[in-house]
Amino acid sequence: MYIYKNWSKTLSPFIERLVNKSKQGLDVKVILNYNPYYGSTNDKCNQTKRYFESYGIEVKFVYTNWSYFTNIHNKGMIVDNKSVLISSINWNEDSVTLNREAGIIINNEDAARYYANVFFYDWNLISPQSQKQEAKSSLEYKNTIYIAIVFTLTFALIARDWRKRQWT
Repeated sequence: MYIYKNWSKTLSPFIERLVNKSKQGLDVKVILNYNPYYGSTNDKCNQTKRYFESYGIEVKFVYTNWSYFTNIHNKGMIVDNKSVLISSINWNEDSVTLNREAGIIINNEDAARYYANVFFYDWNLISPQSQKQEAKSSLEYKNTIYIAIVFTLTFALIARDWRKRQWT
């Protein structure tokens, strides 16, 4: 999923409408796919991200290695948890004007709820590095406790043994 801010030197109509909805008080969140092999696409998505954020829209990049999926490919939208857009259309001018893309809008709360759950699953993904650091931090904490317990027990045994000795 990628979104380009500019179309033929004008603002993308998709971006314009999302910004207008955000200005009207709607909660707008956008997930963009980040793939290290797509340099120019990442640059354009960063421009879009900065633009959205200047209007209070939350944007998150999901990197290709954050889940067992290599890309966030659905170009979808959930509206008021009642309707969902499921689409292959990237939000750039060429996809809309030159490609034979497809999308469908489903007006069904169950379908919208399902895709909202999928969206928030992806939204809450964290970097595998962060996961490793979190696990390492937890492991270090547990190791410290184990070391303290072993030290305390060892000291207690030595002290008990020392007290039992008969010193002459």
